[in-house]
Amino acid sequence: MNSITAVRHRFSQKAATLFLAAFCNVALSNEARAAHAVPIESSKLHVVFVDNDAYQPQHRAGYNGVAELRLASSTQPNLFVPPYSGLNLEHFFSGDAASFAWDIFEPRRAPMELRRTANRRVELRQERTEHWPIRSRLVYEVKGDAIDLTYRGTPLQDVWNKHGYIGVFFASYIQAPEDMAIQFIGRSRPGRGDSTPRWIKHVPQSHGHAANHRPAGSTWDPSFDQGFKIPLAAGFSDFEYVYPFYFGRSGENVVVFMFEKPRDGGEMRFAQSPSGGGTGNPAWDFMYFRRDYTVGREFRFQVRTVYRKFTSVEDVVRLYERWSGVSVHRPPN
Repeated sequence: MNSITAVRHRFSQKAATLFLAAFCNVALSNEARAAHAVPIESSKLHVVFVDNDAYQPQHRAGYNGVAELRLASSTQPNLFVPPYSGLNLEHFFSGDAASFAWDIFEPRRAPMELRRTANRRVELRQERTEHWPIRSRLVYEVKGDAIDLTYRGTPLQDVWNKHGYIGVFFASYIQAPEDMAIQFIGRSRPGRGDSTPRWIKHVPQSHGHAANHRPAGSTWDPSFDQGFKIPLAAGFSDFEYVYPFYFGRSGENVVVFMFEKPRDGGEMRFAQSPSGGGTGNPAWDFMYFRRDYTVGREFRFQVRTVYRKFTSVEDVVRLYERWSGVSVHRPPN
């Protein structure tokens, strides 16, 4: 082999090595992205599910659930604030002052495993957080223009016994809707106004003020020690909802959150903030309280989120009726 041939041979070997390394790096990068983000398309929706890792180009680490929600084949922006997410497991809490020194966002910090378990179904698994001994399984399934979420929680130890409840909080950060209010059929709490069911359209004055709405007929409010750090959980409003669904509008579209009737020992509350996702970006949230719990025994709840073009309030009501099997009494207004 002459000197020129030898040089060419060495150059070819080096080029091949560099190409193979680059190919492997791309493959590993793609595999890593696939492990932390799963896009799913239905005939109605484009959805990207994520764990607590960052997802390019904008989604930040520390926000799980749904990073992107758009109508299928739409050029409209993401419903959710791009760096954040929706249907995001945000907080565990007990109201006990012993936990106040802990990071309130532990569910967003602790490792999660994202699995695609079917063509349009994913599962997020979290064994526990740093201080909260609770195993979480979040199953999301896309069905047409709906995302069904089933949460399953198993307390592994009892750190909630002081006030006797487990609090689980989910957040959705809405990107710059023209109207920041949520709407639901509700009434004023006893002694706080009109007890006649009606459509209520509500935006809190500030973060944590009149932030959550309990179900009609509830006579319980959770206890919190002095210094509790989650104002959306502690900021009780003067309203209570009659049916477990609410909606908000973003441009031409509507997002509807519908909740199954909680089993014995559970209570679902609507929650909201005018600025949870930053100025002009409200948080449309919900939280679940579990009072009848046992270490080692799983509890669960279900939520359906529908995203579609807005046609009428009547369309929203019929969506809930078809899903729940409950007939809704329409208020006059």
